[in-house]
Amino acid sequence: MKFHRAMVMVVILAFGLLSAAAGNAIFSKAPLSDVSPAADPTDGAWAVASATVENGRTVVVLNVKGLDRSESGRRLGAHVHVGPCVAGDGGLAGGHYKVPGAPVSPETEVWLDFTITDGGTGHATAIVPFEIAPGEAHSIMIHRDPTASSGAAGPRLACIPLEF
Repeated sequence: MKFHRAMVMVVILAFGLLSAAAGNAIFSKAPLSDVSPAADPTDGAWAVASATVENGRTVVVLNVKGLDRSESGRRLGAHVHVGPCVAGDGGLAGGHYKVPGAPVSPETEVWLDFTITDGGTGHATAIVPFEIAPGEAHSIMIHRDPTASSGAAGPRLACIPLEF
């Protein structure tokens, strides 16, 4: 299991370095900004997020550490949002980034749902068939619930900036 995780991280890092060399990679590493007044599994956690935009697609990777281990097995929704990540005010993140005029789906938005592991981590990768234009998305928001087919995922818990 540890070897598998190490190999996944090597592949992700190598992909990120190659993408950075191409000049189209976006990266953020920071403590999660708490946007919920209530205690939740994201309190005290931090994340690494990256995105690569090229050739008509966007690849977004989210890795979260320091999640509440007692919540192991719980699935949380997460999405790219159009507004900024501001501690204490999840509303400023605006709505999900979505392909204009398209119906809500995992092919028209960036859904990054993850399950909290026994080790207090969560990992997600989304590959979508569109490019997010520079300046059109600014954060990844983690929600209380898994994403429903409507795109809804419950109240906002925490976010990390990711400037497209």
